[in-house]
Amino acid sequence: NLTIGSGVTSIGMAAFEDCSGLTSVTVNAITPPTLGSYAFESTNNCPIYVPCEAVGRYIEDVTWSNYVSRM
Repeated sequence: NLTIGSGVTSIGMAAFEDCSGLTSVTVNAITPPTLGSYAFESTNNCPIYVPCEAVGRYIEDVTWSNYVSRM
């Protein structure tokens, strides 16, 4: 499991790519962090949890929208 703190503002390119052992990702930031390309590629399609009150922001974000099916 991976938890990304509320103060994180950026996740780099391919930061967690090929981390096939991930079972879930929890992002506590209300404002979606800037997300680099391929940040969560090849992670077994594990679920990505974001704050309920921020789901719309993540869905509307160009890079995070790539993972909307996992949120």
